[in-house]
Amino acid sequence: MAPFSFENPHICYHCSAIQLHLELKPQILCCFGCMYNGPGRTTDKGEYVCFECARPFSGTSGLDLCYRSTLPYDLSQALTAAESDHCEFYRWVIHRVTRFFKIQETPSGWKSKKAVGILTQRSRFELSGISNEVGRANLDIKFFSHWVDDDGNKHETRHNLGDFDAWDTGDDPSFGLVSSRPYVQDVKSAQSIDFARSSFETCMRSHPWCRTDQINHMTVSRWPGGALSYERIDPRDIPIRLLDIATGPSPGADAEYIKLIETTVDDKDGQLIEQIAQTGFIVLSYCWGGDQNSKLVASNLQTYKTEGIKLGQLDQSLQDAVWVARQIGIRYLWIDALCIPQDDLDGQGNNPDKAHEISRMASYYGRATLTILAASASRAVDGFLQKRQPATDFDMAPTHAQLIVSDNTKTNDDTPDKVHNILLAKQSPNPPIEPITTRGWTLQESLLSRRILIYGVNQLYWSCLNSFAGCGGKITNLTNRTIPGMESLVPGVYPIGSLIDQPVYLQWNSIVKTYTQRFLSQPGDKLWAISALASHIVQVSAHRGEKPIYAAGLLVDEANPGTWLQQLLWYPDSIEGRDNKRPPGGRYRAPSWSWASLDGVVKVPSWWHEMEEYAAVEEWGVEPAVKGAMYGGLSGGYIFLRAVTQPICRIAGRCGDVVWAERLQTEGTGDDDFDWTYSRKGGNLEGAADSWVLVLLADSGEYRSVIEIGLQDPGVGARILLVGLSSLSTGQLVGVRGIIVEQTVDDDELRFCKRRGSFRLKMGKHANGGQDLAAKFFKKGTKQTLRIL
Repeated sequence: MAPFSFENPHICYHCSAIQLHLELKPQILCCFGCMYNGPGRTTDKGEYVCFECARPFSGTSGLDLCYRSTLPYDLSQALTAAESDHCEFYRWVIHRVTRFFKIQETPSGWKSKKAVGILTQRSRFELSGISNEVGRANLDIKFFSHWVDDDGNKHETRHNLGDFDAWDTGDDPSFGLVSSRPYVQDVKSAQSIDFARSSFETCMRSHPWCRTDQINHMTVSRWPGGALSYERIDPRDIPIRLLDIATGPSPGADAEYIKLIETTVDDKDGQLIEQIAQTGFIVLSYCWGGDQNSKLVASNLQTYKTEGIKLGQLDQSLQDAVWVARQIGIRYLWIDALCIPQDDLDGQGNNPDKAHEISRMASYYGRATLTILAASASRAVDGFLQKRQPATDFDMAPTHAQLIVSDNTKTNDDTPDKVHNILLAKQSPNPPIEPITTRGWTLQESLLSRRILIYGVNQLYWSCLNSFAGCGGKITNLTNRTIPGMESLVPGVYPIGSLIDQPVYLQWNSIVKTYTQRFLSQPGDKLWAISALASHIVQVSAHRGEKPIYAAGLLVDEANPGTWLQQLLWYPDSIEGRDNKRPPGGRYRAPSWSWASLDGVVKVPSWWHEMEEYAAVEEWGVEPAVKGAMYGGLSGGYIFLRAVTQPICRIAGRCGDVVWAERLQTEGTGDDDFDWTYSRKGGNLEGAADSWVLVLLADSGEYRSVIEIGLQDPGVGARILLVGLSSLSTGQLVGVRGIIVEQTVDDDELRFCKRRGSFRLKMGKHANGGQDLAAKFFKKGTKQTLRIL
């Protein structure tokens, strides 16, 4: 049997008996202009305004939509429908009851004593929901049980079992009260193209926030300082090379050809630059997935300009991008493979022109009129315009039901109720993974973009600084974002401007965590692939009056020295299931004190305010791999760190237990409280409840071996130092936090260190004196300046 989907929904006589009632009521609103309290009125232009003073009521339809229903089955009948007749709706209901009451299901069904006790009670299920706008209909399901205690007293208990959504079937053109509708599988259909055009045009016309550079704060009116009243691109942000995709009679504009132009060379009178500034350009974000059939190199640049590029020679994703751009109606398109020279001059795919262009990626994606995001394609050869497969990722598969609508907004009491067919469904909380969200380079491309057409696994989506929507799905109306927030219909794809009201360091920490979850085909791209985001974040920080320093992936505010320590306390997080490791090949990528020196998921603590500082970075420096590319790859880097140190063997010998932190537990104060799960062969914390506990977290499996040798061999242990960076005394966070370094010497016999991990020195579960512990560590340790490479 095929899995249930919107195209193949479940239907049986059990769920066909479900009748959901919708009552439409006029919404009672308060006008803060004239203090009128009551329903509003709709103007000739379709605006809903105050009945008295005509002040607009934004964000409301003027209706209260009240959903309610009592299911025709009690618990016993629902169980029969689910187990005997395999009704999909009641299967989900029984599953929720099972989870809520923690009933153990067996192959033969509900047979436990607890289950029988619940079944013998009188019970009912109710559905309810309320909304003040026409759109998504989210419904709660509640379970009511009635029972009598030993004294004959009657009781009723209510339990909320969960929620699901009502969906429009799309078969009734007159029905517009529920906006959630099945996914539109054909992303080349007229419906998909109309959605793309209307979303784009609405944004261009009505979203001043989307005309900014994502650096200024947004006001309540969503009209930030610096927003233009119309769209115009600064000529300095226009790419050096673009593709002219216009159709026409000339060879360079033939429908089967596109032509490369160089804006700084081909613009003799300034008209070309001004035309692009006025009409805009589109950029493509996609996965290469290997080498491409056609790409720009020095030897074919003139051919691409004079003779053009035949579309049929391009990989499918590039051909699809040209098709979409033509549908939107914008003449100029930027694609990295065809607009950045790809000559390999250093054995790693780099050349000076490419390095320069990468440094301008923040401008290209940040100022592009529109970004086409080929989210569903793992490789450029795959393309992204194929018809989608039916979605089957549901907790509760689509099920037929009836919606009975009572309109109480009219004075005519004889208005008959209307009956519509709807679908009830609950999507899985884990949507399909979009291939593009697993790749490192594409993170900055989507975050920096102001407007994005997302060609996802299920369908087409729209995302801009102001709003988001899907061509189908739960949210089909353009919905304003909550600022700050990372709301998205495609997880991992949202504009960085939606975080604009957060402190800059929190924005960067969020970026680092997301970025390090992704993969790079070229390990040497670690800092290059995030360089545009780094440049953007530094601009945001400077705009706020801070003094930003960007050092090998660390973002520091020079005016707040504590931010150095916060950034140096990054730590690997293996909760995603990947062990951190050094990059293969032995090529230098970043200094050991930077998270960019490792592959794997990394988190940075979110606190630094009021951190008592026992350490300071006295000097730092990095050597860019390409001259002038301060945000790109590195060939060297160092810091001079003044701090108190203790040999690991000395501290380990005084501790009741030494344990390894295997993964993070998010308890108490948040996801960076460093309450780790401990593990150690042959021991645990129970026997060390009143002693110091040394918790170690190696930066990689290789470095763990080094630290373990240091714990066992005093000679090696004397070279493994615990470097105290902070004393903690908040709640359960009592003790010392710091990094672990290994001392060594270079060829010139100069002593230096390399980071190998991080640590926390804490008290046992029932011990007191965390402040004393910290005082002893910093008082008896050695204060010295370490050169860390």
